[in-house]
Amino acid sequence: MKDKNRSDIALDYGLSENAYSSGYLLRLKYSSFMQETVDWFSKHCSELLPVEAPKVLSLGCGSGIFDFELIRIIQQQITQQKDKKLDFTGLDFNVTDLNYFRKSLSDQSLETQSSVTLKYQKFEPSTDLVKRYDLITMVHFLHSFDDVLPIIKNALRHVSPGGKLLIVQQKKKGMSELKDIFLDILSNQKFQCTDHIKALLQSEKIDFTSHEIDTYFNVSIMKKMSLDTLLLMSFCLSNDLSILNTQQQNKIRNAFLSLAKVEHDGKEVIYESMEAIVCYT
Repeated sequence: MKDKNRSDIALDYGLSENAYSSGYLLRLKYSSFMQETVDWFSKHCSELLPVEAPKVLSLGCGSGIFDFELIRIIQQQITQQKDKKLDFTGLDFNVTDLNYFRKSLSDQSLETQSSVTLKYQKFEPSTDLVKRYDLITMVHFLHSFDDVLPIIKNALRHVSPGGKLLIVQQKKKGMSELKDIFLDILSNQKFQCTDHIKALLQSEKIDFTSHEIDTYFNVSIMKKMSLDTLLLMSFCLSNDLSILNTQQQNKIRNAFLSLAKVEHDGKEVIYESMEAIVCYT
């Protein structure tokens, strides 16, 4: 899964751009995460964005699969007038994903195309985007950072007065527990869960609310080893597992299956909890 055509900016999660993008698509395919999160956002959109012409920033927008759903929901709920429309910016440093986003954007309506700006850029504690936003989203964005607090603080500096920062991440229990099992064979152990993020926010006296989102992950594909199985496991554990030997790979595969429950239709399903954290300025 090594990609010799990587971008100049090194990725932090130990995977090539193509491997990460492919793994993410598989994760969405076999998980209810996206639909459940989109449903949650739809119910809370008016609370998150009470303004008529919102400015929204998606940090780690990726291929846009999730963001297109958010854009659709926001456009349905804001007052559509000639001089009042959505201003949406997507930020990422994965060329593969951004190219996919741009291609998909060309198939959208002219209204959507004119509302969206995509930027190839890495967001760091010192990044200054000049502009402020009514809503900044971090959907599965923080998991690869060693220290998330400076990132969160910088994001909050870019939030407009009265605006919000939305963080969507996994809770500690479930999939993330697998990381602890393989400390001896996985070099990259970055994986930030909402439990840790909330503790940091409380220590800094940052106001927030949290909302649990129940999702499931169908790991039936892992009953046998395949390239897709390897890509999916690599994405979930933020490590390129192709560098491991067959015995090690199967040990990890069996660990995934050990967390699963067998449904009446024979599917092997891991029930996992996501959490939406809304930070206020």
